[in-house]
Amino acid sequence: MAQQKDFDLALNTKWFTKEPPAFPLPSMKALGPCTSTYNWFWEQDFADTTKTLICAVRWTDTKAITKVRVTWKRSDPSGTVTAQQKHYPPPAPLSEEELDRVHQLYGANIAGWAESTVGTTVGDGECWTLIHRALLDLAETYRQYGKEAPLISQGRSHGYPILTLTAPTAGSNSGLLQIADVRRGDILEMKSAHFHMITEEAPKKVEGQWGKWQKGAGEKNIRLSHHTAVVVKVDGDVVEVVEQNGSVQGGVGVERYDLVGMKSGEVSVFRVVGEKWVGALVAEWDDE
Repeated sequence: MAQQKDFDLALNTKWFTKEPPAFPLPSMKALGPCTSTYNWFWEQDFADTTKTLICAVRWTDTKAITKVRVTWKRSDPSGTVTAQQKHYPPPAPLSEEELDRVHQLYGANIAGWAESTVGTTVGDGECWTLIHRALLDLAETYRQYGKEAPLISQGRSHGYPILTLTAPTAGSNSGLLQIADVRRGDILEMKSAHFHMITEEAPKKVEGQWGKWQKGAGEKNIRLSHHTAVVVKVDGDVVEVVEQNGSVQGGVGVERYDLVGMKSGEVSVFRVVGEKWVGALVAEWDDE
């Protein structure tokens, strides 16, 4: 990934003097979804007060970070303001061994937590809340036992991306779940997805033919604008998930999605990792 160039900080707008500061800036938000934090400092002497604002922003897709330090005199913000920027690259990619390790650490517990909520409503009933609440609860438990807590979802990013696919030409998504080693406890994120699937129905007696039964089949169309689910089983090209506000409106249920039957949209799969992979986002300035 290329080194991030400095942003236009638009200091003439004096966004840094507002409480809270108008951060992240529009030029930063244009790079995609992000999270941010900030911290204030000030020094006062007989003549004036010097204020310092440190802001940090992390993009949810890449996990890259930019920090900004702005300093100015309270009596004349426009005439005295100075600013610095520092850019930090995304965290290092994880090896297959590391991905296996974090799956052994978190996967079964995430899937089990989700399965325990089937038939209930978690939080506000939205799909994203299910995995967010699971990770929050599990993080607390891991810390109690002195273990590294799982990384909490960063917007629509739920850890380390192991697979991204779009609507296929006929059969082109077949086998990708196995190639990417998608496992129980991974997180499925869908965008503008449309699935058309053939479903099996109970056999029906053939009218006018004694003793003959015909295996029934039906069709199912599922359309999802943004949807989050927990993988609990992989069966060929079909992934079984626990989801909220999907097949059960406002509640937790189980659904199966056939990737070969995806007609449009995008699906991403994430492996939940430990929080140390990206570290905490803090508004501190490193002078090195």
